[in-house]
Amino acid sequence: MKHIKRLFAFIVLILAAAVVINANTRFFKDIDKNIPFIGENYPELAERVSDFSDRVNEAISHIPSPSEMLAVIRGVELPIDPEDTASNIYYSSGTMLNFYSGENTSVAFTDDNELDVYGIMGSSGDRYLVYRFLDENGEVLDESVDSADAEGQFRETLRIPDGSHQFAIFTGPERVGSFSSRIYDYIYLECDEAGIWSIAESPVSAHNTAEYEKPKSISAASRSTYAICPDEESVRTLASSLTAGITDTYDKALALHDWVSANIYYDNDSITGSTNTAPYVASDVIETKRAVCLGYANLYAALCRASGIPCNVVTGYALGVSGSSGSSWDDAGINGTDANHAWNEVYVDNRWVIVDTTWDSKNSISGGEATSDGAVSHLYFDANILFFSANHKILDYDI
Repeated sequence: MKHIKRLFAFIVLILAAAVVINANTRFFKDIDKNIPFIGENYPELAERVSDFSDRVNEAISHIPSPSEMLAVIRGVELPIDPEDTASNIYYSSGTMLNFYSGENTSVAFTDDNELDVYGIMGSSGDRYLVYRFLDENGEVLDESVDSADAEGQFRETLRIPDGSHQFAIFTGPERVGSFSSRIYDYIYLECDEAGIWSIAESPVSAHNTAEYEKPKSISAASRSTYAICPDEESVRTLASSLTAGITDTYDKALALHDWVSANIYYDNDSITGSTNTAPYVASDVIETKRAVCLGYANLYAALCRASGIPCNVVTGYALGVSGSSGSSWDDAGINGTDANHAWNEVYVDNRWVIVDTTWDSKNSISGGEATSDGAVSHLYFDANILFFSANHKILDYDI
């Protein structure tokens, strides 16, 4: 019996040591490099060990602290130290889709009950815009072409056709030719009994605003975790190079957004199962340049934290994600608790700036081929929570 107890204790000790090594080093994660014999002769085993290392560390990172467990038992939210609480003096404009001054779009209604559309094109090289009004079935009711001025600014007042349900904008470099979607499945219209038009409020808007306004911890949004690893050399080096010479925090957050959206490719093959699971640890995403939404969000958070900017990863439900959801809200999406997407909130100028680097990226991998469909978008950089709610629902802050 004593021998059995000693053997059991020895096994437990070995397992504990392995967990500690796994949590503090990349020995098991990079076992193919650390033990070349295994990598060369047993590549499948090395891959499984690496994947298992990820799973163990991810599980450990979600183990709650004693105070968190006590809060769960009591059914209350864990209080945040007032000195660690981030205020959120956010913009509440009902006309601007996003607040980035270099590329934005606004929609408003005139006294004549027409739609006033204006904004700045940005640096994509596009100059022409196609405005479309669509009915509930997606059929085009009316279409018109506009062009931006030499400074990239545009403005047009449009009559709203009867039966309109959605307003969309497409942009392109020439008046005739290929146009890409700038705003689609984003602006929905409704008309009251008096014939007055307005923007239809998303059914998750009130929920999102309440979550967005909740106090959040600065220290929690600045810490290092297994997947969000600002202290990793590759992360620190990249963050430093991308923000070199930039003094304004908002501009740093923008530069990091632009690099992630421009250089990381959305791995559709990992979604279909034709390749292995896409990396989600920030340093691995830098190395492979491929990810799905969680990898994008973890990398952006890690780069921000490495630059001294607090940044959360937000998990939630988004419409139209890889066929897992439709393009409009139904009961399952409105009331569900299953996440299918991840994005960020970065703390700048006393407010949480909403950032979705995945949806601003035009890069993808399908069938083993990497393609890019154009310049980085900024529709989801500093997004307006009211319009962001058209296709995103906040579920949790996975910090």
